[in-house]
Amino acid sequence: MRLTMRGAARRGAGQLAAGRGLGRLPIQIGLSFTVMMALVGLIGFSIADTWVARRVDGSLRAHAGKYLHLGRGRPVTDAVVAARIADWQQRKILSQRTYLLFDRNGRRIAGRLDIGPPPLGYSNVRFHAGGRGTQKGRALATRLPSGSLLVIVQHSEAGESLHALLPWVVLALSLAAAGTGVAVTLVFARLIAVRLAATQETADAIAGGDLSRRVPTHGLDGVFAGQADSLNRMLDRMDDLVRAQRLFASNLAHDLRTPLTRLRAILRGGADDPAVPERAEKECAAIIRIFDALLRLAEIEGGRHPAAFAPLDLGALVEDVAETMEPVLADHGGALVLDGVAHPVVAGDADLLGQMLVNLLDNVVTHTPPGTAARLSLAIEGGCARIVVSDDGPGLAQDDRTRVVRAFERAARADTRGSGLGLAIVQAIVRFHGGTLQLGDACPGLSVEVALPLTPRDACGDSAGD
Repeated sequence: MRLTMRGAARRGAGQLAAGRGLGRLPIQIGLSFTVMMALVGLIGFSIADTWVARRVDGSLRAHAGKYLHLGRGRPVTDAVVAARIADWQQRKILSQRTYLLFDRNGRRIAGRLDIGPPPLGYSNVRFHAGGRGTQKGRALATRLPSGSLLVIVQHSEAGESLHALLPWVVLALSLAAAGTGVAVTLVFARLIAVRLAATQETADAIAGGDLSRRVPTHGLDGVFAGQADSLNRMLDRMDDLVRAQRLFASNLAHDLRTPLTRLRAILRGGADDPAVPERAEKECAAIIRIFDALLRLAEIEGGRHPAAFAPLDLGALVEDVAETMEPVLADHGGALVLDGVAHPVVAGDADLLGQMLVNLLDNVVTHTPPGTAARLSLAIEGGCARIVVSDDGPGLAQDDRTRVVRAFERAARADTRGSGLGLAIVQAIVRFHGGTLQLGDACPGLSVEVALPLTPRDACGDSAGD
């Protein structure tokens, strides 16, 4: 019941957060739409007004040209122009265009529009016509050869009507755009808020410890589906890391419990036994080795190891480690055979690579029966230096090859000897140097192949096991 109420509370909080998430966004987008539409209207009005003005001026210029060519190649006279204007007035009772003729003294000779002579060229004029009060027009005044002034006036009543109507049209469009923008934004913001609420609910559940929760992807597409998939992949990775951490802690506790139990038994045996200090020291050393290996693994995997990368003769290093480990394998009843050692130069940390080789050979001593022989070789192949450590022991099952390179993981049939960190450290060192680790079958026995790039810019892949 408590869990149900908690879930309902979370859903309610998510819905409330979705409602709050709308905020000022719709208003802001609505205002943006309004401003944009107003700007578009003003720009459109300016373009239309300029286009109409150019058309009017072009029409005035064309009609003035017609009157200037009435003389048929000879200078046009006032009488001819006046007669043409009188004929126009008789034929065109209703027209948006008017013709006037003024003599050189400014006296109107022809035309019925009551205005004074305007200046030469284009100008805006006001006049009275038809008893409708003051009207506006566009005039073109042209000087005739006789000195008279021909004036053509284009009434701008339609243009004035457009000027009066357009602001209201722009206002109406802006208000419609604002309303549409707010409505669309409300719907869009609501959809986003609902989807974000589902993500928030999942995040709250994860924060509460429920690592099994995932962001629902049903009905999602596009960027929302991609975001949900990305978050779910991240949560899967987090779940894997937490599980690995829990397993790591469990394995660490198990591996420490054995030497600690033995140590307690030794100490309880009594102080009279002269072997107690030596045996106790041995168990303490085993515990310290486990912690040292853990610290080394953490440093390498975290990139905090103070690596001293330098050109290194890998063949000389292999020979040196083989000389050191040969007596160890002899004490185990086996032998170490050094087979075909080349001398490639790699960029690496000599201490880490030496630790890698020691761990591989020590793995043979720790996890194979007495008398097992090992073989160590080094060759140059495919732009990489390839180190192979093989033995003639019982080998390793296919399913175990990917598991044993993880910390505290052992083969299914392995005993409890060793810390379970040897191959994990080898894997970390190989990755640290940009190489690969491959576990295979030596027929019989186990074969471990390490490939290291000859130069830092090369790469030999990243894999473990067959």
